[in-house]
Amino acid sequence: MKDAPDSRRSVSTRPLLMLTQVVGSPLLNPSGERLGRVQDLIVRLADSGYPPVTGLKVKVGGRDVFVDAKLLAKLAPNDTRLGAQTLDLRRFERRPGEVLLGEDILDRRLINVAAGRAMNANDLALAQIDDQWRLIGVDPSPRGVLRRLLPQPMRRKKRRPAPLVNWNDIQPFVGHVPTARLLIPLQRLKRLHPAQIADLVESSSHEEGEEIIGAVAADPELTADVFEELDTDHQIEFLRSHTNEEAAAILGRMAPDDAADLLGELDQQRRLRVLNLMPPSQQHKVRGLLKYNASTAGGMMSPDYIAVPRGTTQAQALERVRVDDLVPSQLLTAVLVIEPDGRLLGCVSTIALLKGNGDAPIETANLSPARVHVDDDLPEIALLMADYNLTVVPVIERDGRLVGAISVDDLLEAIVPNDWRRRAEASQGG
Repeated sequence: MKDAPDSRRSVSTRPLLMLTQVVGSPLLNPSGERLGRVQDLIVRLADSGYPPVTGLKVKVGGRDVFVDAKLLAKLAPNDTRLGAQTLDLRRFERRPGEVLLGEDILDRRLINVAAGRAMNANDLALAQIDDQWRLIGVDPSPRGVLRRLLPQPMRRKKRRPAPLVNWNDIQPFVGHVPTARLLIPLQRLKRLHPAQIADLVESSSHEEGEEIIGAVAADPELTADVFEELDTDHQIEFLRSHTNEEAAAILGRMAPDDAADLLGELDQQRRLRVLNLMPPSQQHKVRGLLKYNASTAGGMMSPDYIAVPRGTTQAQALERVRVDDLVPSQLLTAVLVIEPDGRLLGCVSTIALLKGNGDAPIETANLSPARVHVDDDLPEIALLMADYNLTVVPVIERDGRLVGAISVDDLLEAIVPNDWRRRAEASQGG
């Protein structure tokens, strides 16, 4: 039975040929006479599986020539040999769907989808599967670079196996390749958390970042989730390069507090134009948040939360949590209880309600009196949440009316310094 082209097991024990062992080596005729020099290997990318080598780019007498892979009798370090004496000397031209391994992938950044981070392609590994050479892995280690510093004859020597990343876990950037015709598949990026996708955008070049954003654009919700995770500089850069309508579409799907923070970074004229293009319900929430200082509880809070009036049973409150699909999940860990006039009575954790008496009124549960005022600053919020061991804290106006809630996620985002984020990305190889 033949090995499937995308079988990981089938390539793990096969003899490997590294790209750097071939590029620069001579092209020989069947009798061993030199015809030219191998410039590059050509593959055809697909949505899945190991890309097949379709041919070679060869320098013959100062002319770049295409050699079909079917004409090769041997492909080995310092020994690339034809199976026939004749060679078509028509000038090399890129064909649709083809990628040059040396020019388009080697030394470039790739996405390791399995690890959720970017990596360098310091060398590329090939193996024969079903009598066809295929690209099967990437060597991201420094050894891939050192290998190229060796004279060509020394590259053929057997050395320790390269620490390869399987090509099926790799997604290349191909926006710079005029003939690739294969953008980053959305389904591959969906395997990653939005924060991982945002990290990839931040650690990539502008063109690569645009390629990632372009790939997720087909899923508006995912686009908004990724956008929320980007640092402010990248968010502003994105908004500046898109129309007001496009900016409003993204901001309209973001959490209102995050949208308000970002709108506050725009100049006043554009801020109003973008705000007016957002959906009415989002406009209302964002306008309410923009009147508060961004560094206060009012500026940090979310206007989306679960609040029930006094007299609601604990079972009814839990049902509100179960069916709600608008409130962010981090704010579903607590239920806020209000008086008929909107003043805050207290809050109770969802876990306490799960363990409580479902038929009893919610005000009989162990309500926490903790709350912050819209003008309270970050240290006050942090100390209160730490003292009461809270995952959610209610935010009130001076008259006691409930106007928002802050989650521990919001608090950590405000506390963690940017240089800590960069250090974390660096430790992950980003």
